[in-house]
Amino acid sequence: MAAGRIQGIDELRAAVAGEVLTAGDSAYQGLSRTLTVQGKPAVVVRCTGSADVAAGLRYAAELGLPVAVRSGGHHPAGFGTNDGGVVLDVSPMDEVTILSEESGAGGTVRVGTGATWGRVAGELAGSGLAISSGDTAGVGVGGLLAGGGIGWMVRKHGLALDSVVAAKVVTADGVVRRVDAVEEPELFWGVRGAAGSLGVVTSYELAAVHQPTVLFGSLLFPSAQLDQVLTGWAEYMLDAPRNLSSSVQLPPTMVAEGQAPIAVAVCIAGDFADREALLAPLRALGTVVTDSIAELAYADVLASEQMPPDWTPRMRNGLFDRWSPDFVQRLAEARGRMPMMAVDIRALGGAFGAVEPDATAFPHRDARFMVNAVLLGSAAMHGAQIEDFERMWQALAPERAYGNFLSHPTADDLGRCFPKPHSDRLAALKQDVDPTEVFRTALTVPPAGRLA
Repeated sequence: MAAGRIQGIDELRAAVAGEVLTAGDSAYQGLSRTLTVQGKPAVVVRCTGSADVAAGLRYAAELGLPVAVRSGGHHPAGFGTNDGGVVLDVSPMDEVTILSEESGAGGTVRVGTGATWGRVAGELAGSGLAISSGDTAGVGVGGLLAGGGIGWMVRKHGLALDSVVAAKVVTADGVVRRVDAVEEPELFWGVRGAAGSLGVVTSYELAAVHQPTVLFGSLLFPSAQLDQVLTGWAEYMLDAPRNLSSSVQLPPTMVAEGQAPIAVAVCIAGDFADREALLAPLRALGTVVTDSIAELAYADVLASEQMPPDWTPRMRNGLFDRWSPDFVQRLAEARGRMPMMAVDIRALGGAFGAVEPDATAFPHRDARFMVNAVLLGSAAMHGAQIEDFERMWQALAPERAYGNFLSHPTADDLGRCFPKPHSDRLAALKQDVDPTEVFRTALTVPPAGRLA
């Protein structure tokens, strides 16, 4: 679509400080794509600040166009783009500023919503500070914090959103609001777990911890020891000290003819004095093939993510309050039928579960494990594996889910992400700040007025 044919495009360009891109511009293709979805928006607005976001929202409202907000572009459902609408690209808003710092005790950091977590960790490393984030360097701050942030320090320092002490939000009416526990506390509650459905957060104030290094790495076990390793790991992690975060990673059986080792990933944050006592039960799970656990700067822990451009992974997850031996059998059987499926089981609890369930819009504080599975490859490569994949989840029967790890969310998934009374509270808040549903995805609780 040529720029001159788009209604109001000249006025929009005059109203914003950042770039306004259409299909004829060289940067348009990359900025209209997320990690897994190529969109075709009418306009991409590269927002340099809250005023640009507000101008983009007004433009979309005047023309009745859908709005997508793109931070790092990593959400597996492709929420950062759309077809025919407006994409607000907030990646230029990547400030990382230490506002206060106490020697050896942490500090407060202001972070732009478009910064990546790799950039944040790198900027803070020189001061010995860290913020519990996800586990991938290229993920955007805004996208991760919108829904949670389950990463390598989750049991020691909680969800990434648990570090939020204040936020600047542009709501659907174009009003810029600063929210915290005192000023607009209800919106502050909502943006910690459902931010993407309530407005555009342009910056966060985050509580950082003093965490110059962590112990990080993996213990590899033979694939034949899956049952004993996974069962023993789950039993240990139910009551493990909170400074130990861990996951079990099961590679696709298409790798090494199904003989690739099982990885028990480990991150110990906080005090390292008891490292050997913490690790001994994990090393005793089976025959350790490789032990790569070492002391690293937290910035060096976050992984890079590479993916072939034609891949469209299918991702689902479930949050569980207990571990069932049945899980091991079901996962083992499913891996035999789906050679392209990778599985990651994460232990929760600790600081993650120490937060009251109604303290934030993220509701699942009593969950102890998350089972996350990804069907790798393109849709054409998946074939009948898609049906097997969905049947596996029906058998596992999760009642709760984590929205950041869903590639094809459904109405049932919305209920799993936000069960009552959280969904009722979000519906009332949505009615207050976005009654016309400017911000709407498959994981958005509708405003109370539409439910009435």
